Amino acid sequence: MDWEAVKTFRAVMEVGTVRAAAKRLGLHHSTVSRRIEQLEKSLDSRLFERRPEGYFPTASGEELARVAERFAEELFTVERHIAGRDNELTGSLKVTMAEPFAITIFADRLPEFFAAYPGLNLEIITSFDLLDVARREADIAIRMDNNPPESLVGKRLFSYCSSIYANPDYLAEQDFDNRPGDARWLGWSDRDGRFPDWTQNSEYARVPVWGNFASIGLQVRLARLGLGLAMVPCIAADGVPGLVRATDREPVPARDIWILTHEDLRRTARVRAFMDFAEMVLRDNRAALQGVLTA
Repeated sequence: MDWEAVKTFRAVMEVGTVRAAAKRLGLHHSTVSRRIEQLEKSLDSRLFERRPEGYFPTASGEELARVAERFAEELFTVERHIAGRDNELTGSLKVTMAEPFAITIFADRLPEFFAAYPGLNLEIITSFDLLDVARREADIAIRMDNNPPESLVGKRLFSYCSSIYANPDYLAEQDFDNRPGDARWLGWSDRDGRFPDWTQNSEYARVPVWGNFASIGLQVRLARLGLGLAMVPCIAADGVPGLVRATDREPVPARDIWILTHEDLRRTARVRAFMDFAEMVLRDNRAALQGVLTA
């Protein structure tokens, strides 16, 4: 039985006319009439006597009204129970974020969250893939993205910044002015080409790109080993032994940082709790995320 049709039936029972029921439900009167007719057809029974002064229930209508009332009460009880359960700070919570965020920013702060919410079973998935959220494989996503999917809701915080990093010995060995072809950028994608856009606004625009290393951690590691120049987020490379900034220019804004979830989860207490915690942690680390060096 169609519950929308039953709700429409109950509204007509209570107010006595199709137009009044339509106004209460925010529907067109023809929709109300159609739902009543479809409900009568599905039950193979006439539920109302149509009279000029309004709709009057038949014996079948009276019986359905009693059943519908009991069902509505049970449904509301279930809804309240579920709402109450979702508002409890217990249960499991899956969060997906990039590995540098998990290791560099969140790991040291997670004890605070565990102490505040001991009933939550937190799972952190290190991933750049947004599909895990769209497919409901995670509850919350912390993402670096200028255009997050419209299917998700959340808050944009600020942009993180990137800079150029290399091993200091590697920099000393290169003649970037006269022999730029002997040096190399560590490539991010096999679609980069020899001189991708992200290199052209730097002082190393004539240095070719080599390889395809689509991992921040791997880029940092290879740059430390002296294999080339790396354009990576400041939060992942500043302070790493064996790496220095290879430019005097200010870090470049890269992408926006978003905290995202599903529309139907945004009011759940455990989701709200972690989203508030994540915003606090990220804002506390804003300077590091934007490459502000401290003396």
